[in-house]
Formats: sequence, structure tokens, C-alpha cells
Amino acid sequence: MENNYNSDNVLFFFDTTSLKLIAAATMLVDHIGAILYPGYRWFRIVGRIAMPVFCFCAAEGFHHTKDRTGYMLRLLVFAIISEYPFDMAFDGYFSLRSDQNVMFTFLFAAAGIRAFESIREKAGSFTGDIAGCLAAAFFAAAADAFNSDYGRFGVILVYLFYFMRSDPLLKLAAAAAYITAAQWGSTQLYCLLAFPLIALYNGKRGKGLKYYFYAFYPLHLLVLYLISKRL
Repeated sequence: MENNYNSDNVLFFFDTTSLKLIAAATMLVDHIGAILYPGYRWFRIVGRIAMPVFCFCAAEGFHHTKDRTGYMLRLLVFAIISEYPFDMAFDGYFSLRSDQNVMFTFLFAAAGIRAFESIREKAGSFTGDIAGCLAAAFFAAAADAFNSDYGRFGVILVYLFYFMRSDPLLKLAAAAAYITAAQWGSTQLYCLLAFPLIALYNGKRGKGLKYYFYAFYPLHLLVLYLISKRL
């Protein structure tokens, strides 16, 4: 796909690493509110920035990776690692029957993208598009059935950022319209606060810090859980 990002314009100064750092910081604010100060709504409003940015970065990461199998295996490994801290932080007990952490959501999204592209490549354009869309829809539905965090909402958001990445403006408009339609009247509508940040993406990777972001997710949940037990 053609890259139409404004990588040489000084106004477009956020690379992938910068966006992930912002997403990690706002996710931390969100989870501090959810776990330690549930009565303070502004924590959750600030935290809505995180998910769209992470979805955008997941789409970019999957597009650029040279090892998609390795990418998905990393998601699976850290999803499994994160499940205990996630359950303890939000439920106070560990159970595979409760909600599952967001790493699984990104794994379902990656699986749906890979299934679509693989089917389309083998079956041709029209037939492949139909069958590929059905496969992608299956993984979005699977995220709901598995009770992964954000469910099909998160998966579809990754899809929009990925499949429309050749047209940044149209992609942002479609994703914003989807959020508005899907989350009208809920706190999740504040996800739209993320879009001015994403719009300033310059198409560059940045410093990477790949494993930092993978490790940050379970570690910050574990720390917040331990703090909550002392309050």
C-alpha cells in the first residue's frame, strides 16, 4: 500500500513510539481511575484516548512487521501473561470465565486481517473479498464471544485503521464515524479525543521500545492491584 503520511512536514511530529507513549500514559490514568478512584469520572475520560491510539498503532505495526507469525505469537504470550494481573486488578479474583484482557482483542484483530488477506490472495478479488470479510467478521464476533476487552468494537477499529491506511483522512473520518455511531451517549464517545493526536502521525516508527509496551501492560495492572489492596 502507498504511504501518504506527511513524514517530512514538521507539523506531523508524532511517530509510532510517541503515540504509544501517549496511549500508555492515558491508559495508566484510566486504570488508576477504574481501580483506585472509581468515583472520579475525569480519569476515565482521559483514558478514552488510549484505545484508539493503540488500535491505530496495532494496525501500523501489523502492516510493517516482516514476521506476522511472530507478531501474533507475541500478542498471545503477553495476553496469557497479562490475564492474571487483569483479572485481579478489575475483578479481585482470577477466572478464565470473566472478561479477558485487551491483548486478546488485538490478537483477534491480527488474526482477522491475516485471514482476510490470505483468503483474498488465494481466491481472487470478488470471491476472496466476500470470503475474507466473513473471516474477518468471524474474528470480530469471536472477540465478543471470548469477552475480550472492548470486544468487536476494538477489533473493527483496528480493521478500519488497517484496511484504509492508504488514505489517512478517509481512514480517520471512517473510524471517527464508527466510534460516534457505536458509542453515542456513552463515555466511550470520548475516544474521539484521540483523533487530533493520530492525525499528527508522520508515518515513522520512532525508537520502537517494542517489549517495553508489551511488558508495561501486565506490570502496571499488577502494581495497581497491589496498591489497591493496601488502601
